[in-house]
Amino acid sequence: MADMREAGPQVIGRFDLRSESLLAPIPTAAAEPRAGVWDVLAHPNGRIYYTTFYEAAGWVDPATGEASRFEAAGTGLNELALLPDGRLLATRYGAMGGGSGSVVVLDADGAVEAELPLTSEGDVIVAAKSLAYDPVRQVVWVNTDLLPRDGGPSRHDARVLELATGREILRIAAPELQFLRFAADGRGFFSWQQGSRLVLRMTQPGAALDASSGREIVLDGAFEDGRDFVQDLRIEADGRAVVTRWSGVVHVVTASGAVRTVALPRSAEGGLYYTAVAIGDRVCATYCADVSVVCAALP
Repeated sequence: MADMREAGPQVIGRFDLRSESLLAPIPTAAAEPRAGVWDVLAHPNGRIYYTTFYEAAGWVDPATGEASRFEAAGTGLNELALLPDGRLLATRYGAMGGGSGSVVVLDADGAVEAELPLTSEGDVIVAAKSLAYDPVRQVVWVNTDLLPRDGGPSRHDARVLELATGREILRIAAPELQFLRFAADGRGFFSWQQGSRLVLRMTQPGAALDASSGREIVLDGAFEDGRDFVQDLRIEADGRAVVTRWSGVVHVVTASGAVRTVALPRSAEGGLYYTAVAIGDRVCATYCADVSVVCAALP
């Protein structure tokens, strides 16, 4: 909430992976913004889409400087995903007034085409976090925070929704799905926390909808529950999966299942790592402790 106390720049940061240096950021179209940028998505149409959570989402075209904001889509938009036809999916973490969240379908100009609400049992707010689209089954996977209105401890689950109808067809309370991604051909990449084990499961297109499908690759056998979390999972052009944890531990997994792990440095003040990319034998990751990118060689 401190982000909202004063106006400040609302920009999209850029980093050159060849020179490993920050470039000038791209301004958004906001006038006297307070909320910072939360998530970004580089679209094949050349635009960069972004969310701000507390304020409107939007897009900018870095080639032309053209920009637009999705005022009609409302606030609370969190993470973004691309559909094969160029439309966008966004999670709405929570509704204004304390209601549960949803999955929002947006066209390329930011108009809301559909909103798929997440259902709640009991006095619990269901907050939507990360999401991914399975192009083979045409379903949306989304993980959640389950927030009791009485202030009790939060829980989590994962849900699978039919994109066409919004119908929930699966719910998984355990293990905890921390992040997921689908390749264009429908291969799935799921990071699950199973007690003290952090595993990556790589599934084939059209795999069964459950937490045990696919090949299991153990990333960490002594995962610190409550102190670490998988914040992002990318699929690189060469087929490697890059799993980024808050702690700065980054796992790079080849298609054959070989794992290379690097622990990036953290300052005494802490801070969280968010997204890493792998370029050859090096990784670079965004570090939320001030604004920086940290690079290192893979062992």
